[in-house]
Amino acid sequence: MITLAQTPATPTAQPIDLLKCIPELEKGIPAEALESSGISPWLLWGGSVGLILLIGLVVFLIIRKKKTAPLPPSAEEIAMQRLEALRTLQPDLRACGLELSMILREYLAGKTEDPALYETHEEFSRRLDALSAIPRECQYATRMLLEKFVELKYAGRQENAPQLAAQLIAETEQTILNIQEAQQKAAEAAKELEKVRKLS
Repeated sequence: MITLAQTPATPTAQPIDLLKCIPELEKGIPAEALESSGISPWLLWGGSVGLILLIGLVVFLIIRKKKTAPLPPSAEEIAMQRLEALRTLQPDLRACGLELSMILREYLAGKTEDPALYETHEEFSRRLDALSAIPRECQYATRMLLEKFVELKYAGRQENAPQLAAQLIAETEQTILNIQEAQQKAAEAAKELEKVRKLS
């Protein structure tokens, strides 16, 4: 019978003391070591005040720039510029009539919000309140001028007639100036009436 050799018993390991294995931490750091070194409180206050002044200056410059920005051109100025450009081009009568009609209609749309720009001549003619936004004394002349432009539009291509084109441009210019003058007079009369009402 074979017997297994018994292995000699190993000696039991000594118990490890865990508390001795934990390294000891440093003692408390003194408060003086935590103080910031180098930046003075006066420097922080000075920097803050300087930053506030810089922001105020930037805001001031932005507001000033907005105030001095040029106003967009008025409807009259745009129309007058286009009329002057048309004078130099000297197109044939049909093209001149078409352009003058567009200039006058765009002026009316910009000045009085009249929808004439977006209508055909037939729609414009049938609308009862057409040109009601411009002063009464200018309505007939404006309507007749638009009628002239329609006649030129349907007349077909015509020979270049610089005198007639110049006359139509001048008539359009005068119509716009008359509308502007009549509106200014109406506005002044309304102000005077308001003053009288306030005094009474």
